[in-house]
Amino acid sequence: MWCIKMEYYFTYFIVFKSNEDDFSGPIVLFVNSEAAKRNTNGTMHLLDDDLNGTLGAIEYIMHLPRTVFDIYDLDEEFMASLYDTPHKIVLIPDDEIINHNIGNESPAMFILTEDCGRDIKRNCEKRKPLLGTYYIYELNQELIKKQWEKIWMSKRNNDFKFDKVKDIDIHFRLEGEKLKALPTLYSSRQFGTTNCALSEIFNCSDVEEKCIEIQCKNISNLNTLISMKKEGITCWNDKAEKVYKSEIVKQMYKFDISVVITFPGIHKLQTKYGLSARILSENEKRAIRIMGVHRAIARGGVLIELPCIQEELYRKYGELEQRCKDGTNNKYIWKTFRDLGKLLSSYFNNFQIQVLKRAKDITIFSDFPIGLAILENDEVPLQCYKNISYRPLTPLTRQLQIELLKARKVYLGKRCKVAIAECIINNDENKYINLTSNLMHETLLDMESKYEGFSVNYQQTYNVENILEFIKNNQNADILYISAHGHYNTKQNMAGIMVGEEFWMANEDIKVPPIVILSACHSSPRGMGAVNIADMFIRNGAISVLGTFIPVNAYRNMILMTRLFTYIADVQHKNRQYKTLSDAWCGVVATNAIHELMSESESFNKWMHDTNSKGKPRIIEFQLERCVGKLRSTHIYSDTIKIIKEMLAEEGMEGKFGNILNTQDFFPESFFYQLIGYPENIFLYNDIFEEVQSKNFL
Repeated sequence: MWCIKMEYYFTYFIVFKSNEDDFSGPIVLFVNSEAAKRNTNGTMHLLDDDLNGTLGAIEYIMHLPRTVFDIYDLDEEFMASLYDTPHKIVLIPDDEIINHNIGNESPAMFILTEDCGRDIKRNCEKRKPLLGTYYIYELNQELIKKQWEKIWMSKRNNDFKFDKVKDIDIHFRLEGEKLKALPTLYSSRQFGTTNCALSEIFNCSDVEEKCIEIQCKNISNLNTLISMKKEGITCWNDKAEKVYKSEIVKQMYKFDISVVITFPGIHKLQTKYGLSARILSENEKRAIRIMGVHRAIARGGVLIELPCIQEELYRKYGELEQRCKDGTNNKYIWKTFRDLGKLLSSYFNNFQIQVLKRAKDITIFSDFPIGLAILENDEVPLQCYKNISYRPLTPLTRQLQIELLKARKVYLGKRCKVAIAECIINNDENKYINLTSNLMHETLLDMESKYEGFSVNYQQTYNVENILEFIKNNQNADILYISAHGHYNTKQNMAGIMVGEEFWMANEDIKVPPIVILSACHSSPRGMGAVNIADMFIRNGAISVLGTFIPVNAYRNMILMTRLFTYIADVQHKNRQYKTLSDAWCGVVATNAIHELMSESESFNKWMHDTNSKGKPRIIEFQLERCVGKLRSTHIYSDTIKIIKEMLAEEGMEGKFGNILNTQDFFPESFFYQLIGYPENIFLYNDIFEEVQSKNFL
């Protein structure tokens, strides 16, 4: 993968007229606030009125180059290596632009909303942006063409030995649903098929489906050319054409694609304080589509837009969270996952379902945890076999800003500094939890001694002042691990943690490490639309946060967290199975079945840890020998149970432990954790990334 130097990025600025009452602060500060109501104008996901005038400018910018490489005719390997390349767009109020320090960034362009004064425009012009300064009403299709050519003329004499990209002069300003075609144009332009793609888009009955078809062809074409190049076929002749026709059929059959899903909708409780509306406004629809298109462009993928969530879906999942909190049986949990799958399937058409099955990764803009659903013909929830990154939609103002700013990429390499904040008071009441916390701490200390570059900083933080100071002193950490009691205030619909005996929502303006792990009960519930601390950490700069939907078992939590840290350290030093944090967590979830089975039966747990006739602990034999290459991510539980039954049969113990092996009477702990933010941009180790870092391209 190729990570691009910031100097190669174009930074676009949109300046808008702001009201006196800014709605950029945490939602928890605006409960019952008249200012918030005025600024969001009764929107569902809380979109600030100030941003309505910027939407056309954002759409315009997404027609322009993201980086210098968009203007070049790239070779196939370079195209394939590009990773997460979005437009970088900064939204800035007019009263801040005069004193705003844009640092070392050379502005590519300033676009002003129509209500910005001439003095603001003159101030922007003084910054000498490459593409000029314009009011929104001055933007048009011809200007897009001129700006692509202007960028080429300014950047052609550099160190890159690439020709001008094909179709650099073919541009249409796309609006409405046709905006979803933009991700396809960046790849189509490289193949000289832009006219064909646009013709298909303008003459089809289903824009989304056509866009997906075009992008699939582009990806298959790219993979075919790469395959041919590896075979030494670089000149086009009759033989090459024959090979191409044969190879592209294979690539069309096996390709996968990045999928972005937008799924708006809130729980009815979010309207309780009068901040959120029940109806999704047209501007919100537009803003959410912009976020989806922006991400699909970055990932070289496709966008699937789903209709607004109906109350039945939230009700069904809300019941699950509540019953897990109050106590329920495992069979009910599994049944609810299947029920959620049936309900969720009604939002997708058959074509979209097929695309979902072919996804190599999924980004979801939604307040609803889609990944928990077991779709038809599946055995496990979607999140067990697909890498899913969640981007909660509420508050939409802030989420739009975060998406457009371009997420940082973090490369851990052989370094992993963990800052542990212990918030649970060490007393008799917390004796059991303290025991598991201590075991977790000891495990990490053992990893510190075992793995080069792995370090741990532990501190007891029994009040908010302590934890804020601890975070401030550990801003250079890679992971902030917080061990705490979760506290879900259902009256105010807020979910935070207890720092000692003090309730905390992380709603201060603080700088946090890129990864935050909340080892606490219901720190990220979604069933009732609660404002939660996991989202707050994203707001405060975390790239990815791991939180929980429900109260979690301390011992099971320790197992999961130990496995996650082990995966991270192991990947960094020898095992290259997982490239990113997203990959590693998906691996933890997908292989946790054996641990969940063992947690349900003390006797089975003991049997697995005992040695067999070969003198090996059965759990070690299972992990290192028995299950290798035999656990399908879509059938992880049935495959695990099959292997265990084989082990029992070999020892003459057929039928043993049938109470858990023959029924779905085990608790799927890992399903109730959610990884939000940009975990796909946190790299554990990658050979190409290591080379890129050595060349100072990070």
